[in-house]
Amino acid sequence: MKKSYLLLCTLLCANLTLSQEYFESLPENPDPNKCFAKCVIPDEYAEEIITIIVKPEHEKLEVIPAVFKTKYEEVIVRPASMRFVYVPAVYETVVDTIWIKDKFQKLTVHPAEFERDFENIEIKPSTGNWVAGEKDPDCPSIDKSDCRIFHFVESPAVVREVPIEKLKTKETTSSEVIAGDDYVLITKQVEVTPAHTLQEQIPEKTQTVERQVLVSEETTRVISIPEEQTQVIKKTLTKKGGTTAWREVPCTIPERGEILPIHYALGHHGLTPESKRIIDQHVLSRMKENKSSLIEIGSHTDARGSDSFNQSLSELRAKSVIEYLISKGIEGRRLIAVGYGESKLLNNCGNTSNCSENEHAENRRTEFKVF
Repeated sequence: MKKSYLLLCTLLCANLTLSQEYFESLPENPDPNKCFAKCVIPDEYAEEIITIIVKPEHEKLEVIPAVFKTKYEEVIVRPASMRFVYVPAVYETVVDTIWIKDKFQKLTVHPAEFERDFENIEIKPSTGNWVAGEKDPDCPSIDKSDCRIFHFVESPAVVREVPIEKLKTKETTSSEVIAGDDYVLITKQVEVTPAHTLQEQIPEKTQTVERQVLVSEETTRVISIPEEQTQVIKKTLTKKGGTTAWREVPCTIPERGEILPIHYALGHHGLTPESKRIIDQHVLSRMKENKSSLIEIGSHTDARGSDSFNQSLSELRAKSVIEYLISKGIEGRRLIAVGYGESKLLNNCGNTSNCSENEHAENRRTEFKVF
């Protein structure tokens, strides 16, 4: 005979109401073939729809485009001008005599003539000096320089005779005509009519252009835009949950569940869109096919962090799956949420292990046991 036992995991009982399925305490004389689990009643919330103005009523300025009309206009693309036509000069051939050397006048120079002469030059002028003589014997002074007799002595000028040449006749020239001694006959072109230009009139060239002529400028007009609203569901806590109930559960819960690739970011419990897709495909579809089946959602953490924190985090992860399945129409009584914390690691990445992030992420998982 089987013994009755308690499921030692903490369960989160979704949509729990105390009825014949739940007990405030364990029965005193339970059936030996029955198993019970201690359930945690989740918090209860009331939902309120709040309307929020996400964009207020306002005025918008709309631009009214400018108005144009089509106009055709003749545009001169090349103005009238004159063309000049060159008419070359007209020449005739003539024979001309070219002297090789022209006649010229040959000049002969006749040198100038000079005659010899002399010129007296005073190289030193005449001079005179006072010369001291004997002392006057009757001079009463005892000084020898006193009472002396001076005589003026004159020296004649010194004259030098310098030989020179004087011009007798100036230098002159005489000329003689020397005739040319050779010539050559040259055939050349003599201009009869000079080159000139003739003028020709070139008419202007036009092109018809289609133009858009402005009739009225751009303006604006005011458009009234109504406000935009959105509705938000606000949840208000109406009843705090707690560990106050027991629930009968099957005694044949598998030791290991089916592990799906539902992993969590470090320290977080939210479901990603990919995780929801996996739950829809592997769990939700199975529970809709077999409406009598129960399922345990067991969530786990890695070993990092305290034991109490990891236990709470694992319960939040299991609860997030429960809430998602209920939102998809699954009855809460068919769901059992278990938070295992870090008690069931898939590898050896404990608190003291040096593991990689990928190895730790393997333990952040959710398992599904269907019975």
